[in-house]
Amino acid sequence: MQLKLVIVGPLGAGKTTISNFLADATEVTSEYRPTQGVRILEFDVDGISVRNRNVKADIELWDCSGDHQFENCWPAMRKDIHGVIFVYNSKSREYTRELEQFYDYFVNQTRLGAKSCVVFYFDPDQNSLDAPKKISATFARVSQVSCNVEEGGNKLKTDFQAFLGTLISNMQEYTDQEENNIMKDNILFAK
Repeated sequence: MQLKLVIVGPLGAGKTTISNFLADATEVTSEYRPTQGVRILEFDVDGISVRNRNVKADIELWDCSGDHQFENCWPAMRKDIHGVIFVYNSKSREYTRELEQFYDYFVNQTRLGAKSCVVFYFDPDQNSLDAPKKISATFARVSQVSCNVEEGGNKLKTDFQAFLGTLISNMQEYTDQEENNIMKDNILFAK
């Protein structure tokens, strides 16, 4: 199964660090270099638990810049997405407003829904054991996870796999529902 995900959040939130870690792309570095536009990482994830089976997914992860000068790229970034990863940290200024803006554009306007999202609270300095429980009412139904790639990398990968499992399961439920609707329509048409 192939999944297109976008990872969004304010400038300097840790999106690229998390993306690189999840994709095993490069060594994690603390040097900050803002992403220019978007980076696309492609990688496989094995062992995703879906309906009591382990499946493999081909991931296309779009690491999106938090700089609003690249908003003109957002339509291409959100085209055909299956899920959204929101990232913020305690150093992010006005993260609530920015996350809500990303949520509106990438979730509300595509009708993905809260089950197709996850929030990663990036805590590289381990200042907090848990992500703040309430960003805003917008994120009340979105799974929120605290993460640290250096000390809690295995947990982050486990949380990411759980998110992928939810996405794939939701996609399969949608496909099953569509097939059932077609079957019902065919039965009604045949009568």
